[in-house]
Amino acid sequence: MKRRWTALGLMMALILTLSGCLFRSPDDLYRQPETSPGYEQLNAAIRTVRTGLEAEFGVRVEDVTIMAGDNTASIQLQDLDGDGLRESAVTVLRVPGIEKPIKIYIFTQIGEEYVVTGVVEGEGSAIFAMDYAQLNGEGRKEVAVNWQISTGAYQLGVYTLDDIDLPGEGLNEEGTVTAIRGLTRADLMATERLLTRCSVASDGSSGCRLIDMDRDTRTDVLVTRLDAGGLNSQVELYGWRDGALTSLAVTELSAGITALSRVRGNYLAGQYNQPAIYISSTLADNSRVIDVVAYINGELTNVAMDASGVSRELFQGYTEVNPTDINGDAVVELPSPSQLPTYGESSSSNFWILDWAQYDERGNRSHVLTTYHNVSDGWYLVIPENWRDQITISRNDQVTGRREVVFSHWQGEDREPRPFLSIYRMASSRSASAVEDGWTILREEENVVYAASFHDSGWDCGLDEMDLLERFDTIKASWHYE
Repeated sequence: MKRRWTALGLMMALILTLSGCLFRSPDDLYRQPETSPGYEQLNAAIRTVRTGLEAEFGVRVEDVTIMAGDNTASIQLQDLDGDGLRESAVTVLRVPGIEKPIKIYIFTQIGEEYVVTGVVEGEGSAIFAMDYAQLNGEGRKEVAVNWQISTGAYQLGVYTLDDIDLPGEGLNEEGTVTAIRGLTRADLMATERLLTRCSVASDGSSGCRLIDMDRDTRTDVLVTRLDAGGLNSQVELYGWRDGALTSLAVTELSAGITALSRVRGNYLAGQYNQPAIYISSTLADNSRVIDVVAYINGELTNVAMDASGVSRELFQGYTEVNPTDINGDAVVELPSPSQLPTYGESSSSNFWILDWAQYDERGNRSHVLTTYHNVSDGWYLVIPENWRDQITISRNDQVTGRREVVFSHWQGEDREPRPFLSIYRMASSRSASAVEDGWTILREEENVVYAASFHDSGWDCGLDEMDLLERFDTIKASWHYE
């Protein structure tokens, strides 16, 4: 017994020793985490720049919000030299009332100090988006800035840091820091390689994309421009040639575009992993059109364009689902909606099925699969081919906390459809009574359960419970379409 109490005492002592928070005072427990020395050094460097600008121009310097894209933080840590370490920090300031009010400062960590190693200046009222990429194949990454000049007016600027002559050869860390701090803002100014008009999309995506379209290992710049008159909207490709960022090719987008909706990069179908840009737009009659642009045999080509000057991917009445990698093969598919027939006046809304297709570099369009997407409930079902022209869909939300979609066998306009399958979404997976006998659980998530049941309709739909499990999925973002 004594040994047991001795062992228990040792165990408690060990637990208390490992749990350091038990030995801290209440003030220590509520104290904010200590910041790293590097963070303090960086903030001190930014304060020094801000103070210097305010003294130089006699105005209060403002912070700048980056509106969209992947780099919206007020301080962005970047690996600009490609060594795998994020040694650079980027911040954006605005000096009101001067010719180029927005100033992007690039700081580099040398030892424990941060010093300014690059500056980008620009016109405009704000920055829509920023990105970094290796465009010339050497040195530091270039900086691409989508300047917002005014409401609805944007310019893409591309700037290289490689022309900045930074001291450091033959100096130790302290000497290098001192020498760089002795440079003026003019000495640290990045070289402008491109400044051209561009557009942005209504979903918040920039109309310019940094992507290696010609597959030469260097990133290219693709710029989308919307024509206000709707006649000559274009995509232009810029690449690094002979020491300059040069226009490589231009192609037309669909005629009649009045607004860009979405711009994304992906690939075409086929064995060559051909990069492509998928541009969703709106026409004057509110129909949606999707252009597919790729750089093939030295030309920028809209592979979806037909002889009418408008993409074949043109449809009206359904805009809930965007292009996505629906089958998980790393190539984007485009949805083509078809409205299902409805019976009587009981139908609460219109229902559609989606035929998904891919394009290859020759412009061939290949059907991949067909789905029904229930966007409001967050799920979709892959539809068998033998259901085509054989089904209709309706809703039944009469049970509180349960949303039901009913698939019925279509028997013509003069005969009532016969239900053969229901798929349910219930608000809580913790309620055992939510699922009835004979139902199949399709998916369980933290607060939601999806289930299905077959009805005796007299029509063989060709599916069983295992088929439903394979064909059912929840709607999620595609990692292969960004």
